[in-house]
Amino acid sequence: MSQTILLTSATEDSEEILDHLDNRDVLHTPLEVYSLKTHQPEFSNVLGGLGKFENIVHSNIRNARFFLEQVQRLDEMEALENTLNLTYDKSTFIFLEEQGIAAVHPQNGSKPIDVVELMLRLQRLGKTLYPCGSHKREDFPGLLKELDIPVTELDVFDLEGPSKDDVVDYQQEVAEKQLDSVIFHSRRSVNRTFAAFPKLDFENARLITADKGITNQLEEKGYPADAEAEGSWESVAELV
Repeated sequence: MSQTILLTSATEDSEEILDHLDNRDVLHTPLEVYSLKTHQPEFSNVLGGLGKFENIVHSNIRNARFFLEQVQRLDEMEALENTLNLTYDKSTFIFLEEQGIAAVHPQNGSKPIDVVELMLRLQRLGKTLYPCGSHKREDFPGLLKELDIPVTELDVFDLEGPSKDDVVDYQQEVAEKQLDSVIFHSRRSVNRTFAAFPKLDFENARLITADKGITNQLEEKGYPADAEAEGSWESVAELV
């Protein structure tokens, strides 16, 4: 049996790491599945009034992609194009530009505070829309509220798990492989990986975490990390 690296990140999040590991045997079993929210009355209310917002802030490509789907579904693209779109990072900026949406992003950082500082420099302190997922609350809206900048959080997608049939298939694939390494890309992935693969021999696999917080989560399960990356896919790939 060949040695294999187990990766459980969502399909749309995995292109970069799979490119980095293109010459390795990677078993990709996505345990995170994201889906567009529909039939929400607030979509029509909020997106129908996009012109009332001075800013729209996109924290990552996923948030931007699902938000754009909602806007297109409700035929509000013109209003979106006439609003200032800010992104945390260059990759999200490029995604929006490729969709024909002009955007700006901080040049020296990709944290919530960097975007707040950019808004202050641009003097864009009016109503702000923050598209996000329903599965977690994020820091950025709280920062704006501390500055008395009005912000609306709009849940545009849900986080789900794979189907039961998919999990059974994944378990079979894992059983047929000799796992050399397991990549834990997020804190959520720690719980999901242990739940999906209860028979996996974690003690004899090399456990790689993407950052310190994930290492701590793994240690709470009773397993030390064998290698800890610096928070990027590139740094994870260097440890494999």
